Amino acid sequence: MSSEKEQNQESTATENADEKLAPTHKTFRIVCMTFCLGVTLLFLWIWHHQTEFNDHYRKASFLMRNGETEQAIDAYQRAIRNKKRTLFFTKEPSAYNNLGQAYLYAGEYARAESSFKKVIDMVPDIVEGYVNLATVYLRQKRVSDARETCLHALQNFPEVALLYYNLACAYALEDKLEQANNSLTRAVTLSPALKSLAAQEDALKQVVSVPR
Repeated sequence: MSSEKEQNQESTATENADEKLAPTHKTFRIVCMTFCLGVTLLFLWIWHHQTEFNDHYRKASFLMRNGETEQAIDAYQRAIRNKKRTLFFTKEPSAYNNLGQAYLYAGEYARAESSFKKVIDMVPDIVEGYVNLATVYLRQKRVSDARETCLHALQNFPEVALLYYNLACAYALEDKLEQANNSLTRAVTLSPALKSLAAQEDALKQVVSVPR
């Protein structure tokens, strides 16, 4: 009898313990479910905006190829807005670089400058941002800014022909013909295709001898 009574007491104690633990288990399950739901929603949010970015980016590139600059600018802006909403993958220097190119074609130099500076901030070890920024400065006749941008970039990218080409344009606009010729010679040595472009460049008409 005593043994049965003890068993009943143990069973009752176990049931009481289970009842006490039940709320804890329920809370744990709720927390886990909430966490999983949150992760799923976060994934869907990121996936949606990444998809939107890809769609607008492709559309903008198509518009640029067809010369529809204003529409391309709008599409690139939409792409960038969606990229910012991907939370962990917000940087996309190519989008800012292409947007800057679109602004450049549209003659919106201040916005082009801002876009190319963002490219440089994001990827300072890639030369395109510096080349394009110098081009914007040259278009605005901000010759010293173009020259300094090229000279600064050449410290890290000493074999980039377009930097020397833009530097030659800057020197020519400052009537520094010897430096302009030396820079152009270096540009054409690195990229012979620039010779024909130089022959059509208004800024380089002052240069006495264009490399042949």
